[in-house]
Amino acid sequence: MSGDFGSIAVLGPGLMGGSLLMALRHRHPTLRLSVWARRQSALDDVMNRGLADFGSLDAAEVVRDAGCLVLCLPVERMKKFAESLVNAVASGALVTDVGSVKGAVVAELEKVFSRHNNFVGSHPMCGSEEAGLDAARADLYEGATCVLTPTSRSLPHFVEKAARLWEMVGARVVRMDPARHDRAAALVSHVPHVAAAALVELVGTESGDVRKLCAGGFRDTTRVASASADLWSGILALNRVEAARGLGDLISLLASIQRALEEERLDEVNALLSSACAHRAEILNALQ
Repeated sequence: MSGDFGSIAVLGPGLMGGSLLMALRHRHPTLRLSVWARRQSALDDVMNRGLADFGSLDAAEVVRDAGCLVLCLPVERMKKFAESLVNAVASGALVTDVGSVKGAVVAELEKVFSRHNNFVGSHPMCGSEEAGLDAARADLYEGATCVLTPTSRSLPHFVEKAARLWEMVGARVVRMDPARHDRAAALVSHVPHVAAAALVELVGTESGDVRKLCAGGFRDTTRVASASADLWSGILALNRVEAARGLGDLISLLASIQRALEEERLDEVNALLSSACAHRAEILNALQ
């Protein structure tokens, strides 16, 4: 399977890109890997760990002979970065990404790579509130869902090549329309992130006595709020319509619970909690 690629170029060796390099090196040790980093120190770190065969601060140099390029950058920076290297990309090379917003990213990058129609959007549904190569791990993609978002412009052989890439590192591939992806990602990722941040702020403005009671439940519920504010601001900005829509739905649900508590309709509160417990078990069981 790895022979289909010739070589793979990872653009950005942070959590996602670094984990991809580790997974490919571990699972396919003979595969040629190349890497681009923005800073020399980051590039040296990757090369000293033996995670790539070639590395450079010049992206065009890194992608020139690659059979597959994976853009591992913040979503708001992808278009400009892609434009800087498009002329160095081979006609038969797959270009994909790891961005958690797909509508805007796919529309922009399909235009950038329209000459060969070799871009296929990807979103591996995994990650961490931590960032950088030090947070990367070889098993990050194992068992994770990776969403491919092909469009009517996507060439079938590039879509299949993208699916093989993520299967090579242990991910489970599903396919979804970019707009549908953004609605789903807003509900399961973007809205929960904002909700976690809001919960932290709710407690953060309280006195020390309130903070002393923060334990496992608070830590588990708000874990993602520790992630990079700059990264998440970019994600929310690009998916602002669906994120705002999802937040509106959540606010409506919370308001209905608030009214039920105020009016002592505790049977409705119990029914919602019971339904949520059952739905959570159903959702998590389906992922196993």
